[in-house]
Amino acid sequence: MKKLGLFLIIAILCLVPLTKVSASQQAVIVSTPQADGAIYHHVVEGDTLYDIAEAYGMTPSEIMTLNGNSPEAIEIYSGDFLLIKLGTVATATLEPSATIAPYTPQPTVVVPSRTPIPSKTPLPSPTATTPPSTTQLLFGDSQRIGLTMIAISSAGIVLVVIFGFLRRPK
Repeated sequence: MKKLGLFLIIAILCLVPLTKVSASQQAVIVSTPQADGAIYHHVVEGDTLYDIAEAYGMTPSEIMTLNGNSPEAIEIYSGDFLLIKLGTVATATLEPSATIAPYTPQPTVVVPSRTPIPSKTPLPSPTATTPPSTTQLLFGDSQRIGLTMIAISSAGIVLVVIFGFLRRPK
């Protein structure tokens, strides 16, 4: 059993190529700033985040934060473009424009309109009027209506008092 385990270990060691893992100290090619001052770095095969940060004098967390990643992230891939420095937006200088003279409002002249000369209208013809009815005489205005209602109500109250309270059943 021990021989089988030793044989497997030797077989695995023979199958795995023994290569020397060496950190390639390839120099990072630093990008030149663009017209607005922004710097973008193109990641090539063999670049590491630490080497890029060292080449630009920054920390890896600053680069990742500037690119919208977590400060703890360290993964970059060849072909990526990393923002190293933000650019400034150029502001346009305004050309002086010609000054327009201010508008002065002028008063409006009112021109009277001519109306035609009024014509004479015929006088109304007299008509016979019927005399007012009794209802119109009694309820002709609101004061009479009010007085009539008070009179009727008073008579009703008097009748209720007489027949309801004063007259006793035998």
